[in-house]
Amino acid sequence: MRKLKIKDVVMTALLTALYMVFYMLASCITMVLGQFGHAISPGICGFLTGAVMFFVTRKVGKFFQFTIMQAICMLIFSIMGAGYLPWLITSMVAAVIADFIASREEKPAVWKVAVASGVYHVGQAWGSIVPSWFFLESYKAEWIGRGQTPEAMDQMIRFTSGFMGVVSTLIVFVLAFAGVFLGWLILRKHLKENKKVEPNT
Repeated sequence: MRKLKIKDVVMTALLTALYMVFYMLASCITMVLGQFGHAISPGICGFLTGAVMFFVTRKVGKFFQFTIMQAICMLIFSIMGAGYLPWLITSMVAAVIADFIASREEKPAVWKVAVASGVYHVGQAWGSIVPSWFFLESYKAEWIGRGQTPEAMDQMIRFTSGFMGVVSTLIVFVLAFAGVFLGWLILRKHLKENKKVEPNT
């Protein structure tokens, strides 16, 4: 397993900055969809940032690349006042799993990167889904205390609790998975990827 060097960390940080630009764009898009949009916003982000996730595996391609990306994202959100411990935990655990899936080889197959992206973004989505499943009242009280209205929280919980939490999880995974293949289609000529072999290797 190849070790990260300083230049790899710098490249990862730069690509994470680009990732965050698309994340903010996804946030604007999800506003139209209300609280359902917020519940699946990591998936929309994953769809828009598939090219970034794929590019990371080609330009960095080392273990902990996704973990560092997620850590930077969580740090930025915390600075913005949106930090939340369950969100941090689910996101970071998912990022480590994503690294195990697609960061142990120099050029992982597209489908591996797609699965890794799906897991990575589900980890973000579970920051609201897991609390809705397991400690609903404290989750609701926490965010009402931060300024959310009870009505907005009830709507959010509607799309993240019970069976709808499962549906939202699947939507997030599928969107993030598809985003990587879209990114591969965009970048394959630039990176000289073999379109016939790459997805199945």
